[in-house]
Amino acid sequence: MLRGVVEGFYGRPYMGGRRSLLLKYLSRLPEPAYMYAPKNDPFHRLRWRDDYPPEIWDGLSRDISLARELGVMFIFAISPWGFRSDEWKTLRRRSARALEAGAGGLAVLFDDIPQETGPLLAGRQLELAERALAGLDVPVFLCPSVYCDELLERYDGGEYLAEWRGRVPSGWTSMWTGRQVVSGNLDPASMERASVLLGGTPAVWDNILADDYCLRRVYLSDLNGRMPEGHDYFMNPPECFPVALYGVMSLLEASGVHLPWPPELGSLPESWKIFGSFHWTPWEAGGRASELMELVGRSWSSPEVSNAVDALEVVVGKLDRLLDETEIIPFGWEMAPYLRDLRRMAGWLLEVLLLPVPARTSRLRYLMFERLPIDHPFASFTAELAEGFEEGTR
Repeated sequence: MLRGVVEGFYGRPYMGGRRSLLLKYLSRLPEPAYMYAPKNDPFHRLRWRDDYPPEIWDGLSRDISLARELGVMFIFAISPWGFRSDEWKTLRRRSARALEAGAGGLAVLFDDIPQETGPLLAGRQLELAERALAGLDVPVFLCPSVYCDELLERYDGGEYLAEWRGRVPSGWTSMWTGRQVVSGNLDPASMERASVLLGGTPAVWDNILADDYCLRRVYLSDLNGRMPEGHDYFMNPPECFPVALYGVMSLLEASGVHLPWPPELGSLPESWKIFGSFHWTPWEAGGRASELMELVGRSWSSPEVSNAVDALEVVVGKLDRLLDETEIIPFGWEMAPYLRDLRRMAGWLLEVLLLPVPARTSRLRYLMFERLPIDHPFASFTAELAEGFEEGTR
C-alpha cells in the first residue's frame, strides 16, 4: 500500500528546498507517494485553468523529477474551483502537462469547494474527471465534497455519496479523512463504513498533524495505529516545516522504517520529545507533558515543591536549548513562536510554584487572565462572551 504525504494544507506551499527534503526521507518507505495539493497555490485551485508561470513550474518540475529519481510516486492534484462541465479539456491539458514532467499519478479534488451537495453535483464532478482523465494509464485519486462522516451528517450527504459510489470509475481511489475532518482515530470499523459509502476502498487523508484548523498550535504525535491495513495512507503535514519533517520521521517509524535522528532537525531529540509531548494532539498532551502537569497539580497546595520545580527547570532548559537551535535548523524560525509560547507558560508555572502557597493562585490568575489576554484582545472578548452566555442560561 502507498504511504506518504499530501501537501494539502491551507498556507504557503513548500518552497526553497522544503519539498525535496521531504521527498528524500519519504523515499525510504516501501511504496512512497507524495500528493501535491496545497490549497493556497492559486494554480492548484482558484486559478486551476491557468498554466503555472515558468519560474514556478520550473521549481515544481524539479521536484517531480526528483521524486521520480527517488522512486516516489508524485501525484499531481488539481482542485477545479467553480468548474463548468465543458471544461474537461482544460483539466486534461493541465493533467497531461504534469505527466509529461514525470508525475506518476493524478488527483482531482472537490473538497472544501462551496457548492450545495447532492446527486447532481456528484454526477457533474465525476463526469468532469472521467472525461478529462479517460485513457490516461496512471493511478487516479479523487476527493469527494463529502469526505468524512462529520460532513455526511452536516450536509445530509447521503444522496451525494449514493451517486458517487454508483458512478466512480473502477480502479480509481476516493479519499476519506475518517469520522471527522480531523479524526481522533482511524479505526477499521470507520474505514469499512467508508468503503461502503464510497463504493470502494478509500485512501486515508489524515489531518491530525496539520496546523491550519486551530489557533497557534502544531501537533507532533506519533502515527502508530493511524494507518488502517489495506488502505493507502497520506499524512497532511503542517505548514511549519521542521514539524512537517518530524511528522515524516513519525510516518517512517510507524511504517517500520527506523532511521538515525535526521541532522536537519538539529542535535536535540530529547528536547523535540518534550516539545512534542505538549503539542501531541488537539485533545490531549503526551506522556512527558501529562506527567509534568500531574506533578504540578499535586504540588500546587503544598509547601514542598522541589520535585515539580526540578521537573519544570528541566523542561525550561531543554526548550531554551531547542529555541537556540532554531537558528541552525533549516527553516527553524518557523517553529520558534510555538516554542516561545510553551517556554513562557512553563516559566510562569516555575515562577509561581516558588511563591508561598497563599500567593500562587492570585499570581497565576494575573498571568493567565489579565496579562495573557493582552496578547490578543479578541481572545479576551470571546472568553467574556462565552462566560456571559453560560451565566445567562443557568
